[in-house]
Amino acid sequence: MPVCPTPGTLVKIVKHYLCLVPMALTLCGCNVHKSSPVAPTPTASATAAAPADPPVTTTAYPSNGPDLIAYVVGKYPERLAGGISRDERIQNMQFLRDRVIEAGKCGGMDLGWNLKRGGPDVSNDFIVERRDGADIGHDIAFDYDNTDHPLQLYWGDGSFPVYREYPSPSCQ
Repeated sequence: MPVCPTPGTLVKIVKHYLCLVPMALTLCGCNVHKSSPVAPTPTASATAAAPADPPVTTTAYPSNGPDLIAYVVGKYPERLAGGISRDERIQNMQFLRDRVIEAGKCGGMDLGWNLKRGGPDVSNDFIVERRDGADIGHDIAFDYDNTDHPLQLYWGDGSFPVYREYPSPSCQ
C-alpha cells in the first residue's frame, strides 16, 4: 500500500527540486545543444513550459455556531433577499438550513434536521446539534416568514429538539 507524504514532506521535496530549476534554465539559455544525426530537431513546443496543475484548494469549515452562520451568510448572500414570495422564502430558507448543516458537519459538528413537533415534518429554520450525548436545538433565522425584509440568520438556542440524521456531505 503506497504511503502518502505529509504536506510538510511535500514542501521539502518541492524545495529540494526547485534548486535545480536555475541550473536547468542557465543551460537552456546558453543554447548548448549536442548535435546528432539521429536526434530529433527541437520544436517550439519542446522548449515551452508545460502548463502547471491548478493549486489544490481546501476549505476550512467553521466548527461553532456563530462562525458557521457567518460562513453561510457570506457564501450565499443572494438567498437572504427580501421582497420575495412566501414560496421563494421557504425554498431559500431550506437551502440555507441545509448548507448550515453541511458546513457544520464538515467542520466536525454533529448537526441534523429537526422534526417539527416530533415529526414527520422537518423544520425550516430550526436544526439540532448532538453534543456529548445531548440534543441541543438551534434557531437559525430571525423572523424568517416575514418575506418583506431580508432574511437574518443567527445562532440561537431553542427547545424541544427532535434529531433526524442529515446525509453525510462531501466536504471539499
